[in-house]
Order: sequence, then structure tokens, then C-alpha cells
Amino acid sequence: MKLALLPLASSFRPSFTSRLYSVEPRSDFGTRNYWDEMYQARGDFPADEYSWYFPFGDVKSYLSTHIATKDTPLLFPGIGNDPFLLEAYQQGYKNVVAFDYSEHAIERQRDLLSIEPGADSIELSVQDARELPASWGVKFGGVVEKGCLDAIYLSGDGQVELAVAEIRRVLAPGGTLISISGVVPAQLRRELFCDDQWGWVRDGAEDLKAGTFILTRR
Repeated sequence: MKLALLPLASSFRPSFTSRLYSVEPRSDFGTRNYWDEMYQARGDFPADEYSWYFPFGDVKSYLSTHIATKDTPLLFPGIGNDPFLLEAYQQGYKNVVAFDYSEHAIERQRDLLSIEPGADSIELSVQDARELPASWGVKFGGVVEKGCLDAIYLSGDGQVELAVAEIRRVLAPGGTLISISGVVPAQLRRELFCDDQWGWVRDGAEDLKAGTFILTRR
């Protein structure tokens, strides 16, 4: 079974990309090289699959409650080698686009999804959450991210701000963001998701292990 693997968007601007990587990372977890190494079995975590924070089953009730229907167009940023995407597909969420900035992560996702009949309908591509394709503007009714914003925060000053702006751009008005995060500082999160641009549905700051934050795009 061959999954749709799209190349890096032609609108991806090299000059802007160089600026993305000109800042000092807060941690190795914020570098592309770290993730490329991991997905090639040279890192600290399993290369075949690894479920960040917790599996789909722990958050599926939030999707069923806050995503309008299972046909709603969904975006999964920074999917890595997490079986979360496969589990979501198996639960009926099939109108899905997913990406990662590591091509090796996308290769791992292809392997994971290949066991599921029909999963070749999932659009996988290599993208950077800080600059998404122009054609994705207001395309999605929901965005589900698990640890992506954490890794981008760790990539250095000003980077997670770019990613949140892009998430807002690709979400349709009234669309839902489900963000599973354990690293972005609480005060910064409140600044990123300010009340004039986002409606807070659920604050996961008191959750154990990682918080599940649910917001709607104004």
C-alpha cells in the first residue's frame, strides 16, 4: 500500500527558512538534526513508533465532543512516528492531512499506516509548522497537535509564535485546536492564545503528565 507522500511545498521560501534556523535552540529536542537521527534509529527513543505523552484513546473523547463530525478536515502537525494518527484513522477520522519537518518521520508514518486498508487516503507531507503552504489557509476545521508546539518552543526564541500564527491561519473561523503540551510555559501560552483571537474551551494546565488544551479560532 503506497501512501501519498508530497514534496516540500514550492512556496517554501529559502530566505525565510534560513531565519527559522538562525536562533539558538533551548534544547536538542528543538533541532531537526535530533529528530532526523531518532527516526533513523540513532536517537534516544524507538525509531519504529513512539507515543508521545499518551495514546489516542486518552483524548478521543475530546475529539468526539469538540470536532463537529468525523468528516471534518483535520490537520495533524509534527506527527513524527506516533501511532496516534493510525489510531485516529481507525476510529473513523479519515479526512486527514499530516506532516512533519523530518522526512524520516514521514517514512516511519508510511510504515505505520501501511497496515491499515484505505489509509493511503491520508495526505502526508514534509512541512515546517512555522511556514505552511499558502493554499492551506482556512482549510481545516480542526488541528490536533501532540508535542509539536513543545518541540518548536525548544527550537528557540520567537519560533512557537510563528507556529501558532500559522495554525490560526490554516484553521477555519470557529475551528478547534486540540493541543497536548507539557513544555510551553503557562504565561507564554496565554500570550500565544490571546482572548481576542482564541476562545478557551479547556485549560489543561492542571492535567498530569501533559495538558490537553482546547481552543477555538475566533
